[in-house]
Parts: sequence; structure tokens; C-alpha cells
Amino acid sequence: MPEENKYRNITLVAFFAIIILALYVRLPGFYMETKGRDTYFAWTDGQRIATGVNPYERIMHGDMIHNEKYPTRLPLVYLIAALFIKLGAKEFESFIFFWRIFILIFDLTLGTFLFNYGRERGKDFVGLLAAFVWFFSRWGLYVWEIGNSEAFIILMMVLSLYYWDRKPFLAGLLFGVSLSMKHFGVLFLPVLICGSKDLREGLRRLGYVLLIPAAISLPFFVWHPEGFVKSIFFNVVRGVSSQLLEDSRSIALLFGETGILLRLFEVVVYLLFWTASVRGKWNRWLGAALAFFIFLGFNPVLFTQYFSWMVPFILLYMIDVSRGGEIAIYE
Repeated sequence: MPEENKYRNITLVAFFAIIILALYVRLPGFYMETKGRDTYFAWTDGQRIATGVNPYERIMHGDMIHNEKYPTRLPLVYLIAALFIKLGAKEFESFIFFWRIFILIFDLTLGTFLFNYGRERGKDFVGLLAAFVWFFSRWGLYVWEIGNSEAFIILMMVLSLYYWDRKPFLAGLLFGVSLSMKHFGVLFLPVLICGSKDLREGLRRLGYVLLIPAAISLPFFVWHPEGFVKSIFFNVVRGVSSQLLEDSRSIALLFGETGILLRLFEVVVYLLFWTASVRGKWNRWLGAALAFFIFLGFNPVLFTQYFSWMVPFILLYMIDVSRGGEIAIYE
């Protein structure tokens, strides 16, 4: 219909204007100081790999409570940093310039996906709103300013959930890439696996997810098993740390800043969440958003970038609800 086509064309033009504005507000990020941030330490660990040193060995000199910026992620982010260094970005200043271009691509792609998700469901304006919120809210802008890779990680997980039913192998690989960069996806993975039609299907999907993380992690595990295991599990046992809300330490107020009881509450709430999600067959986007919302409320360690994790999933759920329907966790 001509009137509807006109409306859709207007929203498309508006989206391109938003893209241009998003690029404009991100330009100052190329000049912001990021030394001392996570990406700086990813670069230093990438340097270690590039020179034949295992970055996971460093934790052997720590106490497993205080964070000395150990490499606590799976190796993908450090391997990408090492690749950039091998290609010539040996100084941090040159590295961060190309790194920002790298993450900007995924930042813009994530916003574009949000818009297209609404557009393909006939909710162009809602998709426009979702893209606008991602590009200009403080959470999306903050992770860009500090040079973090959240946009890349979140996009991989969003695409994985989008293709979960239609292309299981691709979805599993995408989820595995997300985990390989930062493993917060494990908070929602049990819901997806338990939502499979049977045990065999669940195990196959789990195999797809673990394929890439296992392939890139095995060499480092063989290289130094104890260092690798301690580094990956450091976030499970580390002491309380917060970049904001210093007076809101969650359950740590009762049980102190270390110890098993501090983590027990988080384990219990996730067991309840996973069970409720699977039994209730909740909307997939809502389930992911709640998984990260619970993390914000119960994890003893809290940093500003953590808030960005749930934003795209809330926006995708908003699009689903606005069209009067829901996508179950499994169909």
C-alpha cells in the first residue's frame, strides 16, 4: 500500500540518519585514553602470546582473591590481539586504533540488526527505537568509549539465539564464539540446551557450542593446565569488587567479601531461573535479559560494562511484544 510504503521509507531514511549520528558521537572515542582498561590488558596478554609466552601462567603468583588483571577469559580475545600485533600494531596506540575500527563494525551491525528485526516484523518504528537506544544510551556508548569488545560478544550471542531453531550448527558456532571472547553466555546456555526436544538433541547442540571454545583453549590447557584452570575460574572465587554502587554490595553485606556462602546464593537463584525458564517456555530474548539482570543483582563483582549485556535482549523482547506475539525458548 502506498501509505505504508511511504511510512517504511521514512523510517529507513531516519535509520540512516541515526547511523551517521552514531558514527559522529563515536569519533571522540578514537582519542580517549584507554590504558589501564580491559582492552589494554588484553593487548599485553596478546603481546605475551605473540612472543611465545603463556599469559595464563601469571596467576600462579597470585592469591586467587585479588585481581592483578589476570587473563580470565578464554583465549580468543588474546589471540585476536596477538594477530593485530603480528600484523604490525606493536604499540598500544596503533593497536587501539585498529581495535576500535574492528569493534565499531560489530557495534553498528548490532544496531542494524535491531532495526531490521523490527522492520521484518512490520514494526519499523519500534526497530528504529531499539537501534536508537543501543547507539545512544550510556551503556552502549560506555563500552565503546573504553574500547571493550561487548558489541562483538553480544552480537554473536544475539545472532545465535536468532538462528537457534533454524540453523542449529551455525547458532552453536556463534554462541561458541561469544563464549570464547567472554563467557557470560553460560548464564543462559542451560536454558537453551534443556529446551531441546530430547537428550540426544541437547548433547548435539552443546557439542556445536563447545566446538570453537574447546579448539582454541586446548593448546593453552596443555601448555599449562593449572594456570589455565585457575585463570578461567578466578572470577568464581575472587573477592568482591565494584566500579559503581559501592554502597550496594548485595549479599556480601551478610557473608563478607569471600567464601562459598557468597556464591551459594547466586547458584541457587540461577537454578531457580533455569528451571522456571524451561518449564515456562519463556520468550528467548526475555530469558537472556533476565539471566544478565540476575547477574547484576547477585554477582559479587560489578562493573559498568555489565549493564550493556542485557540492553539488546530487552529491546528485542520489546519488538516481539509490540507485535502481539512471543518466541518460545524452544518450539
